[in-house]
Amino acid sequence: MRAAVWHGYKDIRIEEVPLPVPGPGQVRIAVDWAGICGTDRHEYEGPNFIPTSKPHRLTGRTAPLTLGHEFSGRISALGPGVTGWKVGDRVTANGTLSCGECEACRSERYNVCRKLGFLGVSTDGAFADEVMVSAQRLFAIPEGVSQRDAVLCEPLACGIHATNLLGDLSGKDVVVLGPGIIGLSAFFAAKAAGAERVLVTGVGEHRRDLIERHGGTYVDTAKQDALEAVERWSDGRLADVVYECIGLEATLDQAIRMTKPGGRIMVMGVFGSRPAVDMNTLQEAERSLLTSQAHVDEIATALERLRAGQIDASELITRVVTLDTLVEDGFEHLIAHGPEHIKVLIRIGGQD
Repeated sequence: MRAAVWHGYKDIRIEEVPLPVPGPGQVRIAVDWAGICGTDRHEYEGPNFIPTSKPHRLTGRTAPLTLGHEFSGRISALGPGVTGWKVGDRVTANGTLSCGECEACRSERYNVCRKLGFLGVSTDGAFADEVMVSAQRLFAIPEGVSQRDAVLCEPLACGIHATNLLGDLSGKDVVVLGPGIIGLSAFFAAKAAGAERVLVTGVGEHRRDLIERHGGTYVDTAKQDALEAVERWSDGRLADVVYECIGLEATLDQAIRMTKPGGRIMVMGVFGSRPAVDMNTLQEAERSLLTSQAHVDEIATALERLRAGQIDASELITRVVTLDTLVEDGFEHLIAHGPEHIKVLIRIGGQD
C-alpha cells in the first residue's frame, strides 16, 4: 500500500509499505480522506516531535513513520477480540495513544497519559491507503455526514474539549487569539457553550467573513492593536475567557493582559519554544491559566454538530490534494500560503 513516510526535515516520501495486520483489539481502516494538521506541518518544517534516535516511550518506534491522525475511512479488517464493529463500517478515530494503566488512563483521561503518544507521530498514521487503530478509539460516522466532512471532527473536538474544561460560558465575553482551525474550533465551541460575545483576532482579512457570518467579531491585528481592540470591544471590562490558539510567547502575553481580573486563559496553542510567562500580571488579578490537550470522547459531539448542520464543514475545507501531490501542493503550498487556508484535505480512497 502507499504511505506518506516521514524520514526527516522536509523529507516525506510516498512509498510502498506492507499492509498492516490487526492484532488483538485493533482494526484496520481503508482511509478515504485525511487532514493536514498543524502538527503535521511542524513535522515537515520543524520543530519535530517524531522520535529519531530515542524510541518513543510507549510505542518503541522511531522514524521513519507515516504521518497523519485526522481521517475518515471504512473498516477493512478486524483483529482478534473486536466486537461491535464490522467490515465496511464508516468510521473515524481518536488518534491518541495511551498506556491504559496510569492514573490518568484509569480515570478515563487518556489524553494526558504519562506515556502519551499520537497516531502519525509515535506510530504509523493515516496518510496512507490503510491505517491501524485500537477499536476502543473508534467513532461511527453518522448518516448525513460525508466521509470528506467527517475529517473535520478531530480538530473540532479540540475546541469542544477545551470548552468542556471551561464549563458553561453563558453570558461571557470570549476572545480567541488565532483564526486557524484550532482557533475556529474554540470559536464554534464557545458559541455553542453560550458565550454572549466572541471576538477573534488574526493577521489579515481571510477569516473576517466567516467569523462575522457566525455572529462573531473579527480584528485584523495587522491594522489594530489586539489589546486596544479588546479594550474598546469590552468597554474596558476585558474578557472573561481568552483562548490562546497560536503558541507564541507574544500571544500568551496578550492573552494574560486582555483577561479581566478573575478571568481565565485557556492555552491550546503548541509552542515551538519555551515561553516566558508574566506571572506578576497573571497573579495580581487572580487570573487562571488553564491548558487543554487534544480530546477524549468529544469527537462524538463534533460529529453530531456536523450532522445537525450546526457547523458547515465546506466553509472550513479550503484545499484538496492527493498523496502524490502532498508535498508540493500540500506542505509547500501551506508554507507559502498558510493564512489563506483553514483545512487542507488529502483525498486517498476517494469515497465521499
